[in-house]
Amino acid sequence: MKQRGVFLIGLILITVYYFLFPRGSGKEIIVSPDSLTILELTDSAVSPSSIPASVVRNGSNTGYLDSDHELLTLFQAERMAADRHWIAVSGDDGLSLMEPDGRLISRIQDSGYPIVRNGQLFLYRNDSGILSKINPQNGRYLWSMEYISAITVLDGIPGKTLVGLLDGRVELIDDSGKVLLKYRPGGSRVEAVYGGALSGDGSKIALISGLDPQRFVLLEERKNGYRPVAHHDTDTDFRRLVSIDFIRHDGQVLYENNGFVNAVNLNGYGIHPLRFSGRLMNVIDNPVNDTLLLFGKDDGKDSIKILTWKDRTLFESSLPSDTAEIVRDRDYTLIVTGNSIAVLEFSVR
Repeated sequence: MKQRGVFLIGLILITVYYFLFPRGSGKEIIVSPDSLTILELTDSAVSPSSIPASVVRNGSNTGYLDSDHELLTLFQAERMAADRHWIAVSGDDGLSLMEPDGRLISRIQDSGYPIVRNGQLFLYRNDSGILSKINPQNGRYLWSMEYISAITVLDGIPGKTLVGLLDGRVELIDDSGKVLLKYRPGGSRVEAVYGGALSGDGSKIALISGLDPQRFVLLEERKNGYRPVAHHDTDTDFRRLVSIDFIRHDGQVLYENNGFVNAVNLNGYGIHPLRFSGRLMNVIDNPVNDTLLLFGKDDGKDSIKILTWKDRTLFESSLPSDTAEIVRDRDYTLIVTGNSIAVLEFSVR
């Protein structure tokens, strides 16, 4: 069910056009409420002509939306991983890999936690420490690795997978199962990997590692393999997963700090702090021309902040405390909260 022009997800954001900033050309970036979609169970399947434009998740609910943000199908399960083109649902009797309309692609006699990273499907069995990469097009295993230490970081792009471990090790694996890199950041009294990300082309690896001190480390692919090219102490002591990602066409790395986030410029490795309260949950790069959207949680208070590429604050607002995720779909930003999806449209006028 969808209500056009209505934007009611707990007294949030705006009810009229909000002008973000004037440009030198006389044009302005505008954000306006588009619709509200309710996540409700439906028995109807996706018709063959309906191609999902986006997928959203809130707890045990995963929904597929069409280009008008109408709900196409809704799946319910505790252990799921979903992409626009497939969904993996795990149960006690195995893993079902399906198309968004529910048609079965493959049935895998293996239970665990399915995980998606940039369209890549993984299955992790924490009881045995086995991590597997699976081809979501046919359900075939690409590789499996067994780890004694707990996996703390997992990122992937086509052809490469980054694994970070609680014992401080980092591995990079290709789709044949070959380990391209074995690395320990070191430099800390306590070794552990708390954050990690691959650049879009896989040529760079960014890490948050260790305690006393906690450190940022950047590796870059050279002719003789990956080599550290920059590092610094972060002045933090997070004992949990730390959000870190490549942004702005892989020109910067953004990572969470205390009371702000740090943007590391990869041209010269200068550090630029951006004020941001709470735990950084998600980053949307370029939701509209030359902007950056940050989503965070701070003591039960959720918020978003939109910045220009020159790090000027354009917009800042609170969100409902049950906000689950924020997703980009073309020029739209989808705010998933409770049993609803609020849709904002960005435009230049």
